[in-house]
Amino acid sequence: MKDRKFAVLLIGVLIVTLVVAGCGQQAVPTTSDQGAAPTTGAQPLTKVTLRLPWLITTQFAGEYVALEKGYFKDEGLDVEIQPGGPDVNSITMVASGTSTFGLHDMGSLILARSNDIDVVASAAFFQKHPGGLMALSDSGINTLQDIEGKSIGFQEGGPWMLSQAMLASNGVDLNSIKKVAVGFDLSPLFNHQVDLFTVYVTNEPLLAKAQGYDTNVFLPYDYGIETSSEVLFTTGDYLKQNPDKVCGMVRAIQKGWQYAVDNKDEAVSIILAAGGSDLNKEAEMGQLNAEIPLMMTPETEANGLGYMTKDRWQNAEDVLTKYGQLTNTVDVSNAFTTQCFGQ
Repeated sequence: MKDRKFAVLLIGVLIVTLVVAGCGQQAVPTTSDQGAAPTTGAQPLTKVTLRLPWLITTQFAGEYVALEKGYFKDEGLDVEIQPGGPDVNSITMVASGTSTFGLHDMGSLILARSNDIDVVASAAFFQKHPGGLMALSDSGINTLQDIEGKSIGFQEGGPWMLSQAMLASNGVDLNSIKKVAVGFDLSPLFNHQVDLFTVYVTNEPLLAKAQGYDTNVFLPYDYGIETSSEVLFTTGDYLKQNPDKVCGMVRAIQKGWQYAVDNKDEAVSIILAAGGSDLNKEAEMGQLNAEIPLMMTPETEANGLGYMTKDRWQNAEDVLTKYGQLTNTVDVSNAFTTQCFGQ
């Protein structure tokens, strides 16, 4: 779950994007300029690309299941899924016209819009952002109030910003906390050099468990800091010109995630086939099981997987304004659309 470079990396790549844009705007991808692949019916498929924010894992089970099961084709789409990586930013790829669609988190998309990059979200498949704090179970840290006066190992990025907002909004004095910059190795936590660690609940708690450590995890979403990730987005121009294709992507990925939830073994097998030998079946199954609760909220039960609310977008902007690098006000009403729901 590597949107860790939530703010630091994004600011740099946004500058690059603006430079690229200034050198000549690329045409908005359409059926005609992306090419078409023949189908068995009369209508050709529209070729589009989907850029992931990270390498292939069950974080993207819904997308790969949709590809494998033909849900994209059912919507008239010939989709190429493009993995991301540590030096690849999906917002940059979409904004520059290299990719048609991308996945990222709410905060990063707000930062992009604050830099005049016209990206618009159409669905948020992880309703609950998975970034938070983790303590060892035997640490005695069982509530947020227990964190006051403790040390936190952190990396700059989404989990740290969200965790600060969680603590501050629940009455924990941030000035009482010792902040220790760390890498991604959990040894400082295991060796009691720090009391807590910024984590993704779909990753580090599973790694700790595999090494014999039980943990307590504090997810900001559960404490009032409601932001989302795995947000599907494209450019505003593409959305205006191709609303049917955007909604087709939403519907196909919804079906992919629902199938993955109902058929977890098969979904993991699809990811293992797509991701190669570096992936571990047990680890991917553990991650998928941890991801499923992140997708389900009362809003999704009422409106469908991926549904978004203005309140959640506003929450994300508030966190960025206070704890992140957002200096320009963003009208979050223009950052997303719910036009693909209720159809």
